[in-house]
Amino acid sequence: MKGEIILLKEALQKRTGIALDGVMGCKRLDTWLKLRGVYISYSTLSRIFGLATLHTSPREGTLNDLVSILGYSNFKEFLLFESSKNLESIVPFDLQFSFERALSDKKLSEASLLYLQMVENSFSAKVFSKDLSRALLENICVSKQALSQLASSQLGRESFFLTFIDEDDVSGNYRNSLNEFFLPLANDSEKHFVELYSLRKDILSLKKTNIKKNSSLLQENFGNIHLNARALEIELLKVKTKQIAQQEKEVGALSEAAYSMFCNCSKKSEELAVLGRFARGVLYAGVSNFILEHKNILQAMLFLLKQPIMDYEFQVPIYALLCQVNHAPNLPILQPSSWSNAYYSSAVFLLNKESRKQNELFFQSTMGIHKSFLYAY
Repeated sequence: MKGEIILLKEALQKRTGIALDGVMGCKRLDTWLKLRGVYISYSTLSRIFGLATLHTSPREGTLNDLVSILGYSNFKEFLLFESSKNLESIVPFDLQFSFERALSDKKLSEASLLYLQMVENSFSAKVFSKDLSRALLENICVSKQALSQLASSQLGRESFFLTFIDEDDVSGNYRNSLNEFFLPLANDSEKHFVELYSLRKDILSLKKTNIKKNSSLLQENFGNIHLNARALEIELLKVKTKQIAQQEKEVGALSEAAYSMFCNCSKKSEELAVLGRFARGVLYAGVSNFILEHKNILQAMLFLLKQPIMDYEFQVPIYALLCQVNHAPNLPILQPSSWSNAYYSSAVFLLNKESRKQNELFFQSTMGIHKSFLYAY
């Protein structure tokens, strides 16, 4: 473990520019982490890096939180990639510093160009996209020049579609940016994504609930398992507005469609996306009692939760649904503090307005989520 901790310490020093050679360095890192929604005290950091009198082995959750700001899902993934990564793939410190300085000075166009340079230089630069997305999307007036630069770059487009979506801001800047800057250059798959994304948001905000009411999105084959999974979730969201008898019939058909889609997946990540979105739709519509007789899909969910993979965005709703129907496996409950900040959306999605209000302080203090995001669903 000592060698692994040294590797972590070196990676954090490269990322932050903070020398972790004493308690003062740990205090600086403590402050730096808090600004990014990661709450680990300087005393804990001191013990982890062997700088305190008392040395204890760090908990897995603490290590996972630390590597999340390096762009990794968990500590095991960090060790796998970081130990084999050559020095040329590390973002040069001066480039990183210039990017963060541009963000602090609110020079978003300059920051977007520096971000693209970092993506070209290092796969781990994806962690910086969260910082950039917040700067771009939390502003009342977004930087059109910066968004245009990202949209015209293939690297920028991939980052925006795959990473920035997690910053699903309540003001609608992400959705507006998709339509204004990305659709003109979009391929068919990207156009379908924007259509499904927008439709889901409309239904959740109780707008246009009768869109395509009499036609199933699943009749359209989008040619992409993730898009088909989105269409499946939307069909379940629409079930909420229908009569009980119709709900039971449609949930039965959608359960079979979800299981068929699950069987056609080629990757565990695809299986999680299909069943995770299915679970979110069922939970939102309040129709979990109608899936009890569909043993195949319940068994598939149990199977996925026992796999050595981590994707809390979809594992959390699957676990929550299994708890509702008393089929939850004997596994540790997935606590919100374990979720990557980027995937808070499932947490908020599963709470009603009263629960969101009660948990508002927790989400803001523990996960660094802006208050307005809590009411985006």
